[in-house]
Amino acid sequence: MRDHVWYIKYASAVTILCAMVLHVFGITPWNSFVQLIGAMGWIYVGYRWREQALMLNFLPQFFIIIPALVYIYFLK
Repeated sequence: MRDHVWYIKYASAVTILCAMVLHVFGITPWNSFVQLIGAMGWIYVGYRWREQALMLNFLPQFFIIIPALVYIYFLK
């Protein structure tokens, strides 16, 4: 029986791929929002699996994407 982490893993993978498609087509800022949703899923999976490499990859994306969005849409 598959647990909920398995479903979150694949949903997050598909979400990241959708964010890439939005990025390629220049659909901003939606690509960033979708990327953050996918990253949240992968951070959760990494936490549940105690896999620091996943968290090391996806957690910094919040510190990159969110300040950039704030700068572009509110401070610029």
